[in-house]
Amino acid sequence: MKPVLVSLVCISLVFGAIPGDTLQTSQRSTWFPCAMTRYSTPLKLGFVLGISKNYLQGRQQFHGPFFQLEPGFGGGKINLGYRAGAYHFIPLFNIGLSGSLLHTWGNPLGDIEPNQTYAGLELSGAVYVVGLNSGVFRHIAGDDDQNDWIITIGAGAGF
Repeated sequence: MKPVLVSLVCISLVFGAIPGDTLQTSQRSTWFPCAMTRYSTPLKLGFVLGISKNYLQGRQQFHGPFFQLEPGFGGGKINLGYRAGAYHFIPLFNIGLSGSLLHTWGNPLGDIEPNQTYAGLELSGAVYVVGLNSGVFRHIAGDDDQNDWIITIGAGAGF
């Protein structure tokens, strides 16, 4: 869990200190919901529901933490991370890094067995309504001895 926290702190330092905004006296923020239908490994078809706290900056940029739940037919995932991007009146694009906990059930994709739990890091991004994600996860619970590490990938549409 330490690498996840270190990564999130580093990202917040990079995106929190954008040149030109250091003299800004106040920073506006807004809560923004997110919802997406996504197909990903090993979860199969699912949906993402979440919320982010966007700190709005000059030049139509934002950054901030986010939280997401992602149930699917082959399992579910919880994401807690930090993202940055650009907006007009809606987000135009964003990229983020999250610490994630993934649990499988039913009939997950590939040779992954049900009732397994994985923890890892996931990189996600979106342009308008199209989102992509990829992650690396370590097996932490369950009896699947063949899959100590898994790589996930997914694509979806939403906001």
